[in-house]
Amino acid sequence: MSAPEDGPPPGGQARRTLRIAAELGIMFAILLAIDQIFGAGDGFARFQPNPYWLPVLVMAIGYGSWPGLAAAGIATLIWLATNGVRPGGDYFATMFDLSLPPLLWYAAAVVIGEVTNVRNRRIARLTRIGRTGKRNMDRLVDAFAGLAQNNRVLQQRIATEDRTASEILTLSARLPHATGLERQSLLRAMVAMLCRTDDFTCYRIRSDLAWPILFGDGCNRERAPLPAALVAALAAQGRILHAANPSDRAVLDGTGLVAVPLWARDGRKLDGVLMLHHLPFSSLGPHLIADLTALAIWLAHATSDHHRLADFVVLRENSV
Repeated sequence: MSAPEDGPPPGGQARRTLRIAAELGIMFAILLAIDQIFGAGDGFARFQPNPYWLPVLVMAIGYGSWPGLAAAGIATLIWLATNGVRPGGDYFATMFDLSLPPLLWYAAAVVIGEVTNVRNRRIARLTRIGRTGKRNMDRLVDAFAGLAQNNRVLQQRIATEDRTASEILTLSARLPHATGLERQSLLRAMVAMLCRTDDFTCYRIRSDLAWPILFGDGCNRERAPLPAALVAALAAQGRILHAANPSDRAVLDGTGLVAVPLWARDGRKLDGVLMLHHLPFSSLGPHLIADLTALAIWLAHATSDHHRLADFVVLRENSV
């Protein structure tokens, strides 16, 4: 799962070279000014250690051997031009005094600079490894999220699809004798099995408003009445409204995917609505309308007695 190593940013090397050149110019300019104004103008020959060590050490420690060698070269030129070493009787002693500081500068630039180069290469390698690890971690997080979502979908399918006819018959047999919260639980389970989704809301119409009375386990929507326009469209058209139909999308917008009318026993009055807010793709087939039509018949009868569902909803028809 490793990713390719990232190269240096465009123009990064040029900016680094300009920065090194600017720092060298500033440091040597300051040292020259101090030597000429406050010193004897002899290249700090009487000071030990010589201040021209400073640019060499800074470049070697901060940037590596090549900037350190550049600093040593500039320091050597300035030293040879301004040093206060005067020729004496011993020629070799004079040459030793002249050449010793540059030799030490070059040696320090190489040794310290190579240590810095090794450190910088290790930091760059660890940085690349860290970036690669972060990318791989992000991919693992995305993969885990996808697996968690797939697991939830599979669990829902197991809970809603892989039910046998005997289980549905068992729930149906218990329904007439159940009241209150038990009846709600049975209705939720049966609707979830038949609709293959637990994100639904069942409404009853009272005083021209559709009040929620039953919610699926996966429904986390606001407990609010249905829009009056949707209720009017269901009553006028007398059919299931489905988001797959272009003409139904406007009235279903923001509410759900499918609106199933629940008719009263006489079949002439809209008594309730089953709203499916979410459906798995596999259930969106030609059999859906037929299944929902059959579901609407017994669900209308099962929810007709509001008192047997228990007083558990926030919105009630008597709250207006």
